Amino acid sequence: MRPVLMAAVALLAIGGPSRVHAQQATVPPSSAARDSFAPILDSVRATPAGRSLPAIDRFTWGDLSIPAGAAVDGPVAAARGNVSVRGLVNGDVFAIGGDVVVHAGGEVTGSALALQGKVVVDGGRVGGGMKATAPFGIAAAEAEPRLTGSAAVIHALKISAGWLVVVLLVGLGVIVFSGAQLEAVVQALENRFSTAFVVGVAAQVGAVPLLALLCLALALTIVGILLIPFAIVAYILGVAGLVTLGALAAASVAGHPVVRQGRNVRTRAVQSMVTGTMLLTLPWLASALLVNSQWGGMLARIVAVAITWVAASAGLGAALMARGGVRRVHLHVSRAPVSPDGWQTPTPIGGIVAARRPTPTPSATNGTAH
Repeated sequence: MRPVLMAAVALLAIGGPSRVHAQQATVPPSSAARDSFAPILDSVRATPAGRSLPAIDRFTWGDLSIPAGAAVDGPVAAARGNVSVRGLVNGDVFAIGGDVVVHAGGEVTGSALALQGKVVVDGGRVGGGMKATAPFGIAAAEAEPRLTGSAAVIHALKISAGWLVVVLLVGLGVIVFSGAQLEAVVQALENRFSTAFVVGVAAQVGAVPLLALLCLALALTIVGILLIPFAIVAYILGVAGLVTLGALAAASVAGHPVVRQGRNVRTRAVQSMVTGTMLLTLPWLASALLVNSQWGGMLARIVAVAITWVAASAGLGAALMARGGVRRVHLHVSRAPVSPDGWQTPTPIGGIVAARRPTPTPSATNGTAH
């Protein structure tokens, strides 16, 4: 998108430092600005992102504002300025070298396009599509609107709820088809949490070097070179499986203290996994509720990421210790010392009569005393 980049540089270079704060209908640029802007606009219009740009006489030079309560027929366009919409625009809105901001109460019935800028929906509404270029005009792409207020909170809550549903569905599938493997990882995580966390962190650090060594070893032979793509895919799938198994095990361990012990093992496993997953999702829900607060939202996201990373790392380590759930990891508990009198019993065991400890007779006791 070189023409877009060149156009943006030219737009910043011409026109002088003055900016017009317009709160009225579209004001065309001066004749000199029009003459300088016309070839630039033509070059931008030749790109896919600028095909829908209006004629030059529809452009305002500088900032353009549609006040609240006003209704303007589109297209509305601004060059080297922002377009602030607080009223109604019946049509499309364009900005070259600036942003398109739709404030609360504002509405754009058509599309919003910002070249060398961004589209910001600040409580308003855009009926059509929203497109913007990167800050330096490298490529045009679909713009994700920057939501604020209740819209931002609802959007963040939807993302958190969507991930919660995905994790629950995957967890139910693992319990149904690989319940024994999950239980083995859960036991390893419960018995040796600290060791599992250290192993998980070490696995994260060595994952990429291990893959590089694997590819290097395969590259030593001709047949191995052909197997490198398959080995990479198998390695990635294996790591993804271990991470998933470990994360579900961590969620199950988090839910164990809350779930009552029942007779049905599978039911208890499902309840623990669901409860633990919801508990681990609570920090993300708090982050979603604080999305409009700069410092509060950032702190909540840091806490959520830290908790999730610790749980996933410990779960990954437990999955490696349990070899993907193939074997169970138990604690080596030392036995309590046995009393020397504990084996003595008058009852025969296995055909062998236990001996009794001899007791001194009264006469022997009296003789000893004398």
